[in-house]
Amino acid sequence: MMRSRSFMDRWGTTLQIFIINSVISIPALASVSIGNLFTSLFAVYRPWFLISSNPLVPNVLGIFMSMFYDPTFLDYFFNMLTLWFIGPFFESRFGTRLFWEVYAVSGIVAALSVYIYPPLTAIAGASGALFGIVGFMIASPYRWAILSNPINIISIIFLLSPLAAGYGIAYLGHLLGFAVGLALGFYWSRRLVYRRTYRVRWGPY
Repeated sequence: MMRSRSFMDRWGTTLQIFIINSVISIPALASVSIGNLFTSLFAVYRPWFLISSNPLVPNVLGIFMSMFYDPTFLDYFFNMLTLWFIGPFFESRFGTRLFWEVYAVSGIVAALSVYIYPPLTAIAGASGALFGIVGFMIASPYRWAILSNPINIISIIFLLSPLAAGYGIAYLGHLLGFAVGLALGFYWSRRLVYRRTYRVRWGPY
């Protein structure tokens, strides 16, 4: 029992996000090359998860749900790979509740970046929410888990820069998610220092 509980404390949220994203993304990705039935189903539910800047077609649900839908196979592969690398570490250090809070808030703000792009632009993907997790960790005492690897630093700089736009990457969503994560991480770190200095305890963290 103790081993099972410890596993879920470390992997629970990562598994939940992976399952939700896979259930939504894989049928949509499969519909590109599989028969009319799948194409029809994809056409029905895809607009719920793809946020568009078209002011005539507001998609409030997409703002909340686009972080669980990756529109291409490469998006899905790299986002889920990133999730598996950093998710368990984050949850084991900061807890399940904070994981969901940072992921959700960063994902929502990243989705709003669609209104910065030209009209009729549409974006989706988990990368904005994941960049929030990355930003939070960099602002925390555990920044070494990311910044100790030069490849991570190079990748972050590239994916946050306009250079990424040349590859069809919505880097503004990355930037907004990352900025939100940094702000939340900085707040959490300052709160932690205050609690340790004055021996104050409050909240679930």
